[in-house]
Amino acid sequence: MDPQTAQALSRLPQPFVRRESGADGLAQTTVSYALSTRFLTSPARGLYAVRGPWDTASPWQRHRLMIEAAVRLVPDALISHTSQAVLLDLPRPSHPPAVVSMTILDDVRTSPNYAWCRFHRGKTPHEHIVIRHGVPGFVPARVVIDSGREVHQRDALAVADGAVRAGVTTLDQLLDMRRHQRRWPHVARTNDVLMLVDGRRENWLESASAWSMASWGLPTSVPQVNVFTPEGEFVGRPDAVWPDYGLVGEADGVEKYLLDGTDEGSVRRALKRERIREEGMTALGLAIVRWTPRDAIEGSEIHTRFVRSASSDRAAKVTAVFRCSCCNHPLAECVVEAQLAVWRRKLVREFERKIW
Repeated sequence: MDPQTAQALSRLPQPFVRRESGADGLAQTTVSYALSTRFLTSPARGLYAVRGPWDTASPWQRHRLMIEAAVRLVPDALISHTSQAVLLDLPRPSHPPAVVSMTILDDVRTSPNYAWCRFHRGKTPHEHIVIRHGVPGFVPARVVIDSGREVHQRDALAVADGAVRAGVTTLDQLLDMRRHQRRWPHVARTNDVLMLVDGRRENWLESASAWSMASWGLPTSVPQVNVFTPEGEFVGRPDAVWPDYGLVGEADGVEKYLLDGTDEGSVRRALKRERIREEGMTALGLAIVRWTPRDAIEGSEIHTRFVRSASSDRAAKVTAVFRCSCCNHPLAECVVEAQLAVWRRKLVREFERKIW
């Protein structure tokens, strides 16, 4: 590959399609030759990128680059579903979807032929569209419900929790959007997700853990509770608390921190802090249930450890003082807890009306 051609290919938007290389004055055979010399790679059929930068990018960076290509190449559709969740910086699992999700505008009758895009159709009122950084997309409530119809519910719950936590949507807006989509394919999958939404969860792992616990019939925990001694000394903030069982829960191990991109030195320090925090919790009479990210996906180990450790008798002997991290009030006085209780009763009434 001569330097001039290599520079020309590198100047193209990454990734690109063949017609973009032709518009830049490159011969039709250039892309094929660059592929044969391994200067280019093909992330998907009909899509090309310079191999070096593409191979060193993370999976989610690559997905974001594919989103940029879709925005550039498909003007008659909007980025949607989990791909739009990426643009909103909402929680995501370790691996992105294989294709970019887009929703075709109502007045477009044909779908573009790009194997690396998944095209959806659905009624798109103008109030569902918002412009961000010059690019049209969907309001967050639509992104949450659309994602809930497309991905595993543990990932959908993470998107919903993240959107509520970031303040970009509200519970009532999610319910309105659920009503709008009441006859859309797979929308019933969002019902259980909406029942579990809690914006106090801080990341994908906490949301995925909550989904697994619910799937195995465990009582809903309270996330991110501050634990104090009776004298008011702060002990720690576990990922989950079951006050009625004298039990706290912690996603455990190196994987937990690596999911967030933490470096190895910081991981070791975090694990040391975990051990110190555990000693403080047990001194207050609390039992601790730990699980790994893998356990959060499968669920059975969390269930087994919960059943083995939970005890209402222990709860009566716990000396810890629990305060909600969102308002620092005792859990019994937490406004968010009260709002979520009202929300869940509201959903139950909606579901009982059988309009879904």
